[in-house]
Amino acid sequence: MMRFLIALVIGVSAGYFIGWKDAKTHDKTIVERMVDRAGGATRGKISGDMDAKMKELDSSGTKRP
Repeated sequence: MMRFLIALVIGVSAGYFIGWKDAKTHDKTIVERMVDRAGGATRGKISGDMDAKMKELDSSGTKRP
């Protein structure tokens, strides 16, 4: 049990300092950077802005359901 606790403390402290160093060198968080990388070219096509979608639908002349 003691080995497990020591390994846990070492792992948490190493992760904390690695995360601290990463936060100091980058403006965006790791999650934002991974989403930017994963999104690629299709990121702009997917949007959660309902107002923009309604304006686009109104301007296209298509009737809403």
